[in-house]
Amino acid sequence: MGPFTILAQAISDKIGFPIDQVRLLLLLALCYPLGAVFCTILSPRHVSATTRHIFSASVGVAMVWTCFGWEILILFGVVGGSYALLWLAPATVVQRYSMVWAMGCLSAAHIYRLLTDYGGYTMDYTGPLMVHVQKITLVAYALHDGLARDESDLNADQKLQQIHKPPSLFEYICYMFNFQSALCGPSCTFKQYLRYMDGSDLRQPQTTDGKAPSGPPSPLWPTLSKLMYSLLCFSVHFTVSKYYSYDIISDSKYMSSLPSLLITSFMLGLLTRFRYYFGWHLLDSIHNASGMGFSGYDSSGNPKWDIMTNCEVMKVELPVNLRMAANDGWNITTSKWLRRVCYERVKGADPNLMSFILSAFWHGFYPGYYLMFVFFGIANEASRKLRRLIRPHFQTSDFMKRFYDVITTLVTKCVVDFGYLPFILLWLDKGLLYWSYFYYIPLVAVCVVAFLFPSGKREGSGSKTGVISSKLPSETTHNIEPEKAKTD
Repeated sequence: MGPFTILAQAISDKIGFPIDQVRLLLLLALCYPLGAVFCTILSPRHVSATTRHIFSASVGVAMVWTCFGWEILILFGVVGGSYALLWLAPATVVQRYSMVWAMGCLSAAHIYRLLTDYGGYTMDYTGPLMVHVQKITLVAYALHDGLARDESDLNADQKLQQIHKPPSLFEYICYMFNFQSALCGPSCTFKQYLRYMDGSDLRQPQTTDGKAPSGPPSPLWPTLSKLMYSLLCFSVHFTVSKYYSYDIISDSKYMSSLPSLLITSFMLGLLTRFRYYFGWHLLDSIHNASGMGFSGYDSSGNPKWDIMTNCEVMKVELPVNLRMAANDGWNITTSKWLRRVCYERVKGADPNLMSFILSAFWHGFYPGYYLMFVFFGIANEASRKLRRLIRPHFQTSDFMKRFYDVITTLVTKCVVDFGYLPFILLWLDKGLLYWSYFYYIPLVAVCVVAFLFPSGKREGSGSKTGVISSKLPSETTHNIEPEKAKTD
């Protein structure tokens, strides 16, 4: 064993955490000093983009090797096959071939994991591969947009992200294995990555009054604030875990009490969500520490560091509708990926349904996943119908508007907890057991609304609405407040 493994094993023995998780956390902690070097000594003002590529990818490959050993060869194989498709497949269908290749490899990995470690949480190459699938397809669709589609057919975000030739193998591998996201993600587009590496994301815009900010924005505050927030989220998760565990679902006597059922549902949801909040804020902080994530300035001239932001806690904890909870605030970069490669491109089918299907296959094949996705798919349609039918009656005064928001927030929270816990429980019998404590009433209710209620009158101009329907920013630093991309 090398010194790093010895250290990880010693810490694992001391605190009782699995060694694979300790190893990952140690490598993520190492990203902070590496990020400081990358942001200062290796900043684009001092070195070339090539130097930054080499350093970032070399460190990323070393980290993946440290965590997963020879499994890294599988990642290189998937990346190599996807790169070959960029050159061999016609531009008109390269995005389809790339999607089939990437999702096929990921599906095979998920199935192998089901057969060898069903229900386990041992870390393997599947996690990085999920991030690679997003990056592979983002590049393929950007190439398709740049070579096979008319400029007038592209929306604002597609125009910004399109590329007009396959990237070099060097840039492609560096994009896949940059050290900030090599282990856990999140993903960004290829153009966002290139702008970050050459420093063009930090070029100073002219403000509306003709003044330019003095010097590039400092990542210190967003890095520290997100790190502190991640530690706070971990403390909440750790505290709740002392009193609640998922095994309590099997205690039918305890769960038969309605107050116990509601409190337990809320606390188990809290336990799960704050674990993800911890990880996502930590990863966002790591990217900011290396100067990555800057997206421009808001209307007040304050810098925004949100390109790699993956959650907004208040939108998830106090959502007024399902879209805010599931898309606007939760796993944001994956929602953006689904929109870029699926929702905006579906023709002749329901874009929300197709996005749900892609998301389900991307996550894996545990039955609990599909209980959640089926339920949320139906609940999404039910929420849209109820909104169109009921909301206009609550717009008569400020009090009624606030009352409507309070009621919809409470209902959305209950719906999210009911639908999400089977995803965490994984097993079909455990997910159905949990739902049975509610006598399946929420499931029956959303089915009745979704399939039997009239659609009602669509609000607004008729643009698409749904769980995967929030607009994408055009992400340019040349405007104080980036314009919104068209979604029709």
